[in-house]
Amino acid sequence: MMISAGVNAKEYKHSVGVVAGSGLGVQYKGFPMKHFTVIEEFGYLGSYAAAGDGIVLPTLGATNNLVLAYQAKGAEGQGIKLDWYVGGQVKAGYVDFGNAGGIIGFGAAAGIEANMKSAPIAFSFDFRPGYGCVLVGNANGVLGGHVFDWTLNLGVRYTL
Repeated sequence: MMISAGVNAKEYKHSVGVVAGSGLGVQYKGFPMKHFTVIEEFGYLGSYAAAGDGIVLPTLGATNNLVLAYQAKGAEGQGIKLDWYVGGQVKAGYVDFGNAGGIIGFGAAAGIEANMKSAPIAFSFDFRPGYGCVLVGNANGVLGGHVFDWTLNLGVRYTL
Protein backbone atom coordinates (compact mmCIF):
# COMPACT_ATOMS: atom_id res chain seq x y z
CA MET A 1 0.00 0.00 0.00
CA MET A 2 1.39 3.40 -0.99
CA ILE A 3 1.06 6.22 1.47
CA SER A 4 1.38 9.75 0.16
CA ALA A 5 2.90 12.61 2.13
CA GLY A 6 0.62 13.89 4.86
CA VAL A 7 -1.58 10.77 4.96
CA ASN A 8 -1.11 8.26 7.76
CA ALA A 9 -1.88 4.54 7.57
CA LYS A 10 -5.14 4.98 9.52
CA GLU A 11 -6.83 7.04 6.78
CA TYR A 12 -8.46 5.30 3.83
CA LYS A 13 -9.44 6.10 0.23
CA HIS A 14 -12.27 3.56 -0.29
CA SER A 15 -14.64 1.52 1.84
CA VAL A 16 -17.48 -0.94 1.22
CA GLY A 17 -20.12 -2.32 3.54
CA VAL A 18 -23.76 -2.30 4.58
CA VAL A 19 -26.14 0.44 5.63
CA ALA A 20 -29.35 0.16 7.67
CA GLY A 21 -31.91 2.85 8.30
CA SER A 22 -35.31 2.98 6.69
CA GLY A 23 -34.14 -0.04 4.71
CA LEU A 24 -31.10 -2.20 4.17
CA GLY A 25 -28.49 -1.91 1.46
CA VAL A 26 -24.90 -1.90 0.31
CA GLN A 27 -22.75 1.20 0.67
CA TYR A 28 -19.57 2.46 -0.98
CA LYS A 29 -17.66 5.48 0.32
CA GLY A 30 -14.65 7.06 -1.34
CA PHE A 31 -12.51 10.18 -1.15
CA PRO A 32 -11.75 11.53 -4.64
CA MET A 33 -10.13 14.59 -2.99
CA LYS A 34 -9.06 15.48 0.53
CA HIS A 35 -12.14 16.33 2.64
CA PHE A 36 -14.53 15.55 -0.26
CA THR A 37 -16.42 12.27 0.05
CA VAL A 38 -18.80 10.38 -2.22
CA ILE A 39 -21.23 7.87 -0.70
CA GLU A 40 -23.18 5.59 -3.05
CA GLU A 41 -25.92 3.33 -1.70
CA PHE A 42 -28.28 0.87 -3.28
CA GLY A 43 -30.75 -1.11 -1.29
CA TYR A 44 -34.11 -2.34 -0.25
CA LEU A 45 -36.53 0.25 1.10
CA GLY A 46 -38.51 -1.17 4.01
CA SER A 47 -40.22 2.01 5.19
CA TYR A 48 -40.34 5.60 4.09
CA ALA A 49 -40.92 8.13 6.85
CA ALA A 50 -42.60 10.86 4.86
CA ALA A 51 -45.50 13.27 4.78
CA GLY A 52 -46.83 15.60 2.11
CA ASP A 53 -50.08 15.79 0.18
CA GLY A 54 -51.53 13.63 2.97
CA ILE A 55 -49.17 10.74 2.11
CA VAL A 56 -47.52 8.62 4.76
CA LEU A 57 -45.56 5.77 3.22
CA PRO A 58 -44.91 2.52 5.01
CA THR A 59 -43.67 1.02 1.79
CA LEU A 60 -41.57 -1.54 -0.03
CA GLY A 61 -39.18 -0.77 -2.85
CA ALA A 62 -35.63 -0.15 -3.93
CA THR A 63 -33.64 3.04 -3.76
CA ASN A 64 -30.35 4.48 -4.98
CA ASN A 65 -28.77 7.34 -2.99
CA LEU A 66 -25.78 9.44 -3.96
CA VAL A 67 -24.37 11.65 -1.20
CA LEU A 68 -21.68 14.29 -1.83
CA ALA A 69 -20.22 15.69 1.37
CA TYR A 70 -17.43 17.64 3.02
CA GLN A 71 -15.73 15.58 5.75
CA ALA A 72 -13.46 17.03 8.41
CA LYS A 73 -11.48 15.70 11.33
CA GLY A 74 -13.23 15.59 14.66
CA ALA A 75 -11.65 14.03 17.73
CA GLU A 76 -9.10 11.28 18.15
CA GLY A 77 -8.92 9.06 21.19
CA GLN A 78 -8.30 5.58 22.53
CA GLY A 79 -8.30 3.49 19.36
CA ILE A 80 -10.92 5.60 17.52
CA LYS A 81 -10.73 8.53 15.12
CA LEU A 82 -14.00 10.48 14.95
CA ASP A 83 -14.86 12.66 11.91
CA TRP A 84 -17.96 14.64 10.92
CA TYR A 85 -19.47 15.27 7.48
CA VAL A 86 -22.13 17.47 5.93
CA GLY A 87 -23.46 17.62 2.37
CA GLY A 88 -26.32 16.85 0.04
CA GLN A 89 -27.94 13.84 -1.56
CA VAL A 90 -29.80 12.86 -4.70
CA LYS A 91 -32.08 9.82 -4.63
CA ALA A 92 -34.17 7.79 -7.02
CA GLY A 93 -36.03 4.54 -6.68
CA TYR A 94 -39.05 2.32 -6.96
CA VAL A 95 -41.82 2.31 -4.36
CA ASP A 96 -44.92 0.20 -3.90
CA PHE A 97 -47.49 1.35 -1.35
CA GLY A 98 -50.54 -0.18 -3.00
CA ASN A 99 -49.72 1.12 -6.47
CA ALA A 100 -46.30 0.73 -8.06
CA GLY A 101 -44.41 3.91 -8.77
CA GLY A 102 -41.16 5.78 -8.57
CA ILE A 103 -39.60 8.42 -6.40
CA ILE A 104 -36.96 11.02 -7.15
CA GLY A 105 -35.66 13.65 -4.78
CA PHE A 106 -32.87 15.51 -3.07
CA GLY A 107 -31.91 16.41 0.46
CA ALA A 108 -29.24 17.17 3.00
CA ALA A 109 -26.95 14.84 4.92
CA ALA A 110 -25.11 15.31 8.21
CA GLY A 111 -23.31 12.67 10.19
CA ILE A 112 -20.38 11.34 12.14
CA GLU A 113 -17.93 8.56 11.32
CA ALA A 114 -15.79 6.49 13.66
CA ASN A 115 -12.68 4.79 12.25
CA MET A 116 -11.10 2.02 14.26
CA LYS A 117 -7.32 2.45 14.56
CA SER A 118 -6.65 -1.24 15.21
CA ALA A 119 -8.95 -2.69 12.52
CA PRO A 120 -9.95 -1.71 8.94
CA ILE A 121 -13.53 -0.89 10.01
CA ALA A 122 -15.50 2.37 9.86
CA PHE A 123 -18.90 3.08 11.41
CA SER A 124 -21.08 5.99 10.33
CA PHE A 125 -24.33 7.46 11.62
CA ASP A 126 -26.19 10.18 9.74
CA PHE A 127 -29.44 12.11 9.45
CA ARG A 128 -30.87 12.90 6.01
CA PRO A 129 -33.89 15.20 5.65
CA GLY A 130 -35.16 15.57 2.10
CA TYR A 131 -37.83 16.30 -0.47
CA GLY A 132 -39.10 13.94 -3.14
CA CYS A 133 -41.66 13.54 -5.89
CA VAL A 134 -43.67 10.32 -5.99
CA LEU A 135 -45.06 9.17 -9.34
CA VAL A 136 -47.66 6.40 -9.14
CA GLY A 137 -49.55 4.78 -12.02
CA ASN A 138 -53.13 3.57 -11.72
CA ALA A 139 -56.17 3.03 -13.95
CA ASN A 140 -56.68 6.80 -14.30
CA GLY A 141 -53.10 7.53 -15.43
CA VAL A 142 -50.09 8.79 -13.51
CA LEU A 143 -50.62 10.45 -10.16
CA GLY A 144 -47.97 12.54 -8.47
CA GLY A 145 -47.35 13.90 -5.05
CA HIS A 146 -44.59 15.36 -2.98
CA VAL A 147 -43.08 14.02 0.21
CA PHE A 148 -40.87 15.52 2.86
CA ASP A 149 -38.88 12.62 4.23
CA TRP A 150 -36.10 11.87 6.65
CA THR A 151 -33.94 8.86 7.45
CA LEU A 152 -31.47 7.89 10.15
CA ASN A 153 -28.77 5.57 8.81
CA LEU A 154 -26.10 3.39 10.37
CA GLY A 155 -23.29 2.17 8.12
CA VAL A 156 -20.59 -0.42 8.76
CA ARG A 157 -17.81 -0.59 6.17
CA TYR A 158 -14.51 -2.36 5.51
CA THR A 159 -11.86 0.25 4.69
CA LEU A 160 -9.32 -0.16 1.89
